[in-house]
Amino acid sequence: MPEPMDAKAQAQYLQMAEEQSDILCAQVPDIILEFASAEAEPTPFMEEFFATGYAGWMNLKHGRRINLPQDLIDRAILVLWNRAGLLYTDRITGKENADSDKPFFSDEGLY
Repeated sequence: MPEPMDAKAQAQYLQMAEEQSDILCAQVPDIILEFASAEAEPTPFMEEFFATGYAGWMNLKHGRRINLPQDLIDRAILVLWNRAGLLYTDRITGKENADSDKPFFSDEGLY
């Protein structure tokens, strides 16, 4: 289990999710993937992180700011969190992941 993340680090990663919502799976910091895989369900920080990144990704995808229904965000949080755990497992075992070149905050193909 990773050491708890302090408020400053959380703020930095939330800013990253907002500003780099097109980041590829291969570029996501190990600590984020480790945090995603460390709990049986997304923590409040992970929920905010994935919601922020997903909203940013959808804005990029549609070329404008859009209001997303909460149920869509909730589903995206779960599938993105699940993929993050799988990415972490593959990273620590040295396996190649088929999603490495995909946008981390995109939920396309995950349902």
